[in-house]
Amino acid sequence: MKNENLELAQLFAPQIEALSTSVLVRNIGREDIVRCTLLSLVAGHPAFFLGTPGVNKTGTVQAVAKAITGTVFYEELMPAIVSPEQLVVEETMIEESTDAEGRKSIRTRDRLGRAAAAHLVFADEIWKAEPRILQTLIDLSKGDGIRHEGRLVATPMLSFLAASNELPDPEGNLGAMWSRMTIRAEVNSLNRGQKVALVKARLQRDRKSTTSTTAQLTLADVELLREARPFVTVGDDMVELVLELYQELLDEDEAGFAWLWADDRRFGRVFDVMQASALLDGRDAVGKLDLRILEYMLWDTPEQIPIVKGKIAPHVRTPLSDAKELVDALLAPGGNVERAKGGDRTVLVPALTQIEEAESSLKELAGEASGGEQSEIAALISELGEVKQAIAQGAIGRRK
Repeated sequence: MKNENLELAQLFAPQIEALSTSVLVRNIGREDIVRCTLLSLVAGHPAFFLGTPGVNKTGTVQAVAKAITGTVFYEELMPAIVSPEQLVVEETMIEESTDAEGRKSIRTRDRLGRAAAAHLVFADEIWKAEPRILQTLIDLSKGDGIRHEGRLVATPMLSFLAASNELPDPEGNLGAMWSRMTIRAEVNSLNRGQKVALVKARLQRDRKSTTSTTAQLTLADVELLREARPFVTVGDDMVELVLELYQELLDEDEAGFAWLWADDRRFGRVFDVMQASALLDGRDAVGKLDLRILEYMLWDTPEQIPIVKGKIAPHVRTPLSDAKELVDALLAPGGNVERAKGGDRTVLVPALTQIEEAESSLKELAGEASGGEQSEIAALISELGEVKQAIAQGAIGRRK
């Protein structure tokens, strides 16, 4: 018999897609951050974002938090925190008491708040945190309470998120924290087309010209999704497929991926996150499409990300993935399009012809896509249109 919570949770898929779309309208190109934050919320495991300052990591996470009614979001720059108390204590009160013999005594009592009162915690520049707060960060990342004054105190934590522009020293004392960063995403600067879209989004926001409102979930909805997640079916075939991918990575680079095979905790969490992925899409069983989230889970250094994606790609091809591959190839360094943009008139006609052929292929792929993938392919078509216009205008300018 199907779990009642699972049946209800599957109904949230359109709402979750609308939430993601509305957040991405103003947070251009940050699909990975939105997806990883939602996966973290439903699976209950931490997420980490690797990226330079200024790529909108914090802003995107905060936008997701605002889209969930009643969510308390706490963000802190870790180098500014010098003690565990500063991270979790809202107020320290002094209390005076008198015993039966008239002797007075004074004691302090802490009122917890800050990270201890938040549903989503975002720890920025986490690897620059003071060593003395490391245990508190580990407690927060585990999500089952924090240790304070000799006791374990429950918190409303749903998701622990962290970010940095660097990875921790593999020989340092941060290994335990890094290993708990279950979901990992690299966040890169926007490309040319995305930067144009960013300006347009900012103008709409500043002029208040858009009437759309952010789609919302509630904390109760998130709790229901979390309760339903364990009931998403994980077939033996999917377990075997993940093991095959593990083995392929080990065969590719035994030294580089030995850590992955040895990390049994991560292997178990892979399926928690795959369940969350299926549920966010409205499905009651893990399928091959959920292998996409492994690109967030199976790397230890950024150099390994392309290797992981390469192993996953044959299993998860979609119209969107084909569209991205087509555009990446078209805009690759040294290609006709890049040379034409640089002023090489000898490749002007072939470059424009290739762009038009790519636009036609993208439109066909958009017709095969569904939901949010259609809008992402439409953005790629728009990007190529802008590239074509820039090349044409440059050629006209040079003729003048």
